[in-house]
Amino acid sequence: MPSSISKVQCRELRALLSRGRVVSFYSYFADRGYYYACWATGDIDGAAGTKGGVVPGLSLETAQRLTEDELARIRVAMAGAYLDALEAQFANGRYITRDVTAEETAGFHGDVFRSHFLGLNDWTLFLPFEQQEKAGGLEAVERYWQGVLRTSAQLSARALARSAASLQAA
Repeated sequence: MPSSISKVQCRELRALLSRGRVVSFYSYFADRGYYYACWATGDIDGAAGTKGGVVPGLSLETAQRLTEDELARIRVAMAGAYLDALEAQFANGRYITRDVTAEETAGFHGDVFRSHFLGLNDWTLFLPFEQQEKAGGLEAVERYWQGVLRTSAQLSARALARSAASLQAA
């Protein structure tokens, strides 16, 4: 279960985004158990052979067509939209206590992609989400999404462990 995040912490995170510190933004959430941030950080920071990383969920074909400036703007917009989705939890309480659902994720990815003249077909999860919905409804989409998130978190944890082991060996 992720750690609770307060409104004060969210203001600090928005300040990070205003300075373009997207990796630091996602790392903050990832360190507190928010699996979407693990997934997004991997896309942004770990995309070997791409221009400064990519946008969470953006297909590599589409990313290759965009300039680095366009990608940077979309990365910041996506992080801001993620934070907006999380902050919606303040309507029901004083803290953010859970990560984004499949529905929330689809919503803010769609919004950001449309505002940058991209379509849902540019989203790597559009087809898997669509197939899961056809096969088992929205519950199947959510189960699939939670599996994606858990896998991303496990891969991030393994990468951190390998990195720490390398540092100790050096």
